[in-house]
Amino acid sequence: MSTWIPTKRPADAPARSVEQQFNPRSNSVNALRLALAVLVLVSHTIQLSTRGEDPFGGFTGSPVDISTMAVDGFFALSGFLIAGSFLASPSVWRYLWRRALRILPAFWVCLVVTTVLIAPVAWLLEFGTLAGYPVSGDLSATSYVWQNAGLLIRQYEISGAFEGEVVNGSLHTLFYEFACYLIVALFGVLGLLSRRRGLVLGVFGIAWAITLVEAVAQTGLVGGQPARELMLRYGTMFVAGTCARLFADRIRLTTRGSLLAVLILAAALVADSLVDGDSRSVLTYSLIAPLAITYLVLVTGASSRLARVGARRDLSYGLYVYAWPVQATLLVVGAESWWLPAYLVVSLVIALGMAYLSWTYIESPALALKSWTPRRLLWHPQKGPARGAEPRRNDMQ
Repeated sequence: MSTWIPTKRPADAPARSVEQQFNPRSNSVNALRLALAVLVLVSHTIQLSTRGEDPFGGFTGSPVDISTMAVDGFFALSGFLIAGSFLASPSVWRYLWRRALRILPAFWVCLVVTTVLIAPVAWLLEFGTLAGYPVSGDLSATSYVWQNAGLLIRQYEISGAFEGEVVNGSLHTLFYEFACYLIVALFGVLGLLSRRRGLVLGVFGIAWAITLVEAVAQTGLVGGQPARELMLRYGTMFVAGTCARLFADRIRLTTRGSLLAVLILAAALVADSLVDGDSRSVLTYSLIAPLAITYLVLVTGASSRLARVGARRDLSYGLYVYAWPVQATLLVVGAESWWLPAYLVVSLVIALGMAYLSWTYIESPALALKSWTPRRLLWHPQKGPARGAEPRRNDMQ
């Protein structure tokens, strides 16, 4: 299962499996990730400008909105790709090294850029001077970087900046993303990704059962605990994607399947809207949505129609981490009173510019180190020169 060799489909052949249809070197995964990042920006644009909800949030009456489903799509797609990345890695340490390179350098730089550039600009626009900008102390720029450097976001504000609002509401998901990377590493070490893949289905079943119990009985062990709820929701989406990778030879991608997935996702939103309480309604959505979202991202990502989008520059991560502070800065200059499409376009253009710089000067150079090995490990006394398999196009999500 470590190598895929896509096969040509005869004209009269039945629908192809994910394994047959997904070409690691020609797919729409980067385009899909960029689209999901844009959807998150669109949802946040509506929420930040109106201090309300986007259309889906208004329908469900809960936190489940466009950005919720887009982030869930990220996790499902990530579970699919990261399982493949582990299987293609020569060791668990190489896998973890690549995962750290993909997440941490750009994240750390985003924290620094936010505190030394974006937040001071917002402060200057709001107050007309940099005097009073909190450089040190509690809730300062320095503590913002230090408190959040470990991926777990513990400080959301910089005192007095951005009109007292959250600096970057998108970054909290990265902690859960990396936690899911560690889960895959554990699966791999235990042999679940190669020899006992059925047990991963069991893990998904356990997560689903916990969600069901919490949604029905409201035990309080997970429901009402934001961090646990997020880990359960994101973890379920991620493991659903992992299962899709492990059973890619058995999953067929069809038009009927796509329509059914859309209907199931719609049912999840309707069920969410019928349940009272934010916590319980999100759990209800999480019971129904994971497999539908996973199927839809596979159908979209496996297509080769948009293979050129993001083939040279993957701007999705940079767009995701910079969009919120860019939008928050525009609010300081009155963007909430702008025509909504204008606020959206200006936010998108500036955030894409930041994403381009992030990819060019941080992410791409960091990923160039994915096969780096310390000098002392370049030669093994018995095995000779150390070798590492190069990742395929989308392995470094």
